[in-house]
Amino acid sequence: MVRRTKADALETRSALLDAAEQLFSEQGVTNTSMMQVAEAANMTRGAIYHHFKNKLDLIDSLMERVRLPVDEMRCQVQANSPNNPLEQITLRSQKFIRHAHDDPHTRALVEILLHKCEYVDDVLPIKTRHLTGRNECITDVQQLFELAIEKQQLPKSVKPHAATVGLFSLIDGLMYNWLLDKDYFDLLSVAEQSIQAYLNGLARKA
Repeated sequence: MVRRTKADALETRSALLDAAEQLFSEQGVTNTSMMQVAEAANMTRGAIYHHFKNKLDLIDSLMERVRLPVDEMRCQVQANSPNNPLEQITLRSQKFIRHAHDDPHTRALVEILLHKCEYVDDVLPIKTRHLTGRNECITDVQQLFELAIEKQQLPKSVKPHAATVGLFSLIDGLMYNWLLDKDYFDLLSVAEQSIQAYLNGLARKA
């Protein structure tokens, strides 16, 4: 009997995640079964259920796989601009767009969540997981807006929560439309202009 090593287990897990990412992107979460993921990865039923309990567990793991580089990016921005919350907001927004554009795993996950995930039946818990992550990020960015107002980078008339929701809606809208047709507009240049215009508009708010 061949003894499986930790490296073997990690390789198996990664192959299953790659297969899930591809199938979810191609045919949607609802239309993909656990066995289809196992077969696409040339694995057995026992192998996939050893690593993942269900599709929610797969989505959670796909999220965790892209979360680390995004968290590292956020920490780097904070370290480079510790006393400039408005610059942190700008750079975090632009760098996330660039990361989603350049990194295939992040791009695939965003496309799955925006276009390939019907929040019904057994997939409904994925919505809760998605909203939890979104709300954590909104809270974090809202605190930066509050600091920007305290430092008089933005006028007091700006409402931090509304400003944060508006920014997230802008980013989501850009990603949603670009993923529908990647040739329709240049995501990076349009995102940079749109985000800067939005924040400049807040800075001029009476």
